[in-house]
Amino acid sequence: MLIVEEEYLSEVTKERGIVSRIFGAVSRWYVGVCHDLIYYRGVYMVGRENIPPKGTPMIIVSNHQNTLNDALAVEFGFKDRDVCIFTRADMFKKAPIRWVLRSFNLLPAFRFNQDGLDTVAFNEKLFKIAGKDLLKGSAVLIFPEAVNQDKRWLGNFSEGYLRLAFDAVEADGFKTDIKILPIVNHYSDYYAFREDVMLKIGEPLSLKDYYEQYQSKPRTARRTINAEIRGRIENMMLNITDLDNYDAIDYLRLTYGRRYCRACGGDPDRLPDRLESDKALFADLEEVKDSHADDLREIYDGALQLKEACTRCKVEDKNFDEKKPSTIKFIMQLLGLLVALPLFIFSLIPNFLLFLAPMPFTRKLRAGNSHKAMFVGGVKFAINTLFVGPLVYTLQLIFDVWMFGWLIAIAHLVLLPFFGIGAWQYRRGFITMKRQWRFRRERNKGLAGMEDLRNRIFDKLDNILSKNKWKKEL
Repeated sequence: MLIVEEEYLSEVTKERGIVSRIFGAVSRWYVGVCHDLIYYRGVYMVGRENIPPKGTPMIIVSNHQNTLNDALAVEFGFKDRDVCIFTRADMFKKAPIRWVLRSFNLLPAFRFNQDGLDTVAFNEKLFKIAGKDLLKGSAVLIFPEAVNQDKRWLGNFSEGYLRLAFDAVEADGFKTDIKILPIVNHYSDYYAFREDVMLKIGEPLSLKDYYEQYQSKPRTARRTINAEIRGRIENMMLNITDLDNYDAIDYLRLTYGRRYCRACGGDPDRLPDRLESDKALFADLEEVKDSHADDLREIYDGALQLKEACTRCKVEDKNFDEKKPSTIKFIMQLLGLLVALPLFIFSLIPNFLLFLAPMPFTRKLRAGNSHKAMFVGGVKFAINTLFVGPLVYTLQLIFDVWMFGWLIAIAHLVLLPFFGIGAWQYRRGFITMKRQWRFRRERNKGLAGMEDLRNRIFDKLDNILSKNKWKKEL
C-alpha cells in the first residue's frame, strides 16, 4: 500500500515552474533522440491522419503491454503536443524523482489494488488538474487497463478517463468538445535493443455526441463509450484471447507467421504488415477451432514440442529454412568477424557499460513473474539513457578533449552511439553464426525428428487455413 504524505501531494499537484518546463523540454529532446534513433531500429506511426488538429482537447487511450516504453512511444509519436501522462503512483515516491517526472508532465494515477482504497480519492484532485489543461487544448494519455498486460491481449478497461473528461466538460457547461483518441502500441519484441515499435492511431470519438445522454444517464453513457473505445482498440491490435493455448499460438505466429504474412502479400520484416497478418492468422485459427479441433490440438502440441527443442538446443526456428552452411561459408564468416574484430573492440570499449549496467536489474525482473518481466525494456532504456550513457559519454568526452582536442572529441561523441549500434550488430552476427553451426550439429541429435514435425505442422496449417480466407488484404 502506498503511503501518501502532504509533501507528495503538494509537489505532484503544483504548477510546473519555468525551470521545470525548460528542463522537461531539453530532456524530452534528448530522450526522444535516444528513443527514435538509437534504442529502436524502426519507429512506425500508422493512421496519423486520424489525429485531431493541434489545440483540440484530446484524451489518448492506449493498450498497455510494455510499461515505460508505451508512454515513451506516445510521447515521441505526438512530438507537437504537450502530452500529460498518467502513470503508476509509486514511481513518485522519492522527492527528486517526483520533480523529474513532473518536468516530463507526468501525473500519478492511484489504483485500488496496488495503492490501497484510501489513495484512490486523490485521483479526483489530479483529474481536475488534467481537466483544466484539457479544456485549454492539451492532450492527456491514460492506460485504462491500469496495469500492463504480460501477453499480447487486451484487459478490462476502467472508466477513469471518462470521469476525467465528463467532469471537465461539466465544469465548462458542456461547451467544449473533447475527442477520445484510441491508439495501439505494438512491438516486434518487448525486451531487446534495436527492435521495432509502432503506434497505430484509430478514429477519434467525439464526446459531444454523448453529452445529452450523459446528463440524464451518466453511467450508461460512460459504459457505452468505454465499450466503443475498447472495441476500436481491440480491432486494431493483436488480441490473442485463447489464453489456454497462448504459448503455442504465439510461437506459431513468430514462426509459421512469416510464411503466412508472405501469403497475405505482406513483408514479414515490416512491423505494420506483420501486425495485420498476425491478426489474420489468429482470426483464421479461431475460425477453424471447432471444425478442426483435433487438428489444432495436434498442431498446438507439436508447436510446443518444437519450441522446447529449439530452446534446449539454443537454435532458432528460422535455422530450419536456411541452407546447410558449408565449411567454406563458415570460414568466410569467421574471417569476416576476425577482420572486423578491431573495429568491434574500438566500438565496444566506450559502450561496454551500457550493455552491462542493466543486466543485474533485468535478470532479477526476468526471474520474477511475467508481469515483472515486462519492465525489462523500460529499465534498460531508463538506466542507459538517464544515468549510464550521460556519465560514460561525459567521461569519454573529457578524455578525448585532453588527448586530441575539442574537434575530434565532439566528432567522437556524436559517433559513439552509432559505434555502440555497430558493436551490437557485430555481437548479433556472431550469435547468428553460432546458432547456425549449433543447428548443424544438433540436427540429427537434439533436434532429431523436429524438422519432420515442423513440416507436418506447417503443411497442416496450409491445408486448414487455405479453406478459410487464406488470401488477406493488408
